[in-house]
Amino acid sequence: MSPAVSVAIPTFNRRETLRRAVESALAQTHEDLEVVVSDNASTDGTEDLLRELGRDGRLRVVRQPVNRGMVANLDAVLRLTRGDAAMLLSDDDWLDPRCVELALAALNGAPGRVAALGRVAYVGGDREVEAGQPAPLTADDPARRVRDYFAAVGRDRGNTWFYALARGELLRSLPPLRDVLGFDWLRVAELAFCGRIATVDETLLFRELGGVSETTARNVRESRLPRLHAKVPHLVIAGQAFADVAWRSPVYAPLGARRRLALAAACAAGVPARNARHVLFHIAPSALQRRWHARA
Repeated sequence: MSPAVSVAIPTFNRRETLRRAVESALAQTHEDLEVVVSDNASTDGTEDLLRELGRDGRLRVVRQPVNRGMVANLDAVLRLTRGDAAMLLSDDDWLDPRCVELALAALNGAPGRVAALGRVAYVGGDREVEAGQPAPLTADDPARRVRDYFAAVGRDRGNTWFYALARGELLRSLPPLRDVLGFDWLRVAELAFCGRIATVDETLLFRELGGVSETTARNVRESRLPRLHAKVPHLVIAGQAFADVAWRSPVYAPLGARRRLALAAACAAGVPARNARHVLFHIAPSALQRRWHARA
């Protein structure tokens, strides 16, 4: 019998923080769940740790024979889930004990909802930074929800929506995650098009300051993308968003060609526009960049 909820954890050489992530998932007040870990060929003793934690029969571990890269491993672990609902948890983050219970109640609280999430806090040592409340995406029109998402995501630290508890069957039916900068933006936009995303006004997820997503440069390195992408990330993401909405992702097919192009243009235009200062800085000559640094 399939569990009600799956918590998916992709990992690679994070033995020191992985225990906290797995144990926080297994300690949920909603106990009808599985925790699925995809070990991306770790070499730091992660395999031994997971064998120890595997005494809890709700933990299921798959070890990749070779390192497939961050995005491929992430996609793989989500597709390994069996739950009616599923969510992603990074291997250096952890959950509040009521995360699944409250998110699941919100997910099932009204028709048409495909995902739900709570607040996120970022923690480093004894310092905690509240990331704020992600905007609910609940408009009746699917295209409007996608526009609302792209209007909000630039102001959200770490794309909180990506860690929402979502309908498992829907998650597993979506196209494979693309190994591009902004892959998480593309996935949340697809989810928003498929249905409403609700929010819970409580902090349910804690994220480690300094993780892979903390800086664009580190994200680019971990994803093995061209270094140039770290220079103009918002232009790169805008281009990926346009291509995905306009023709690449089958999720938007119900809109038809004209509406897809209009939506793609609206979404893509907003990404560099909201981050104009950052874009101008990175495309400016080096001498001008040094002058800006001197003034800061």
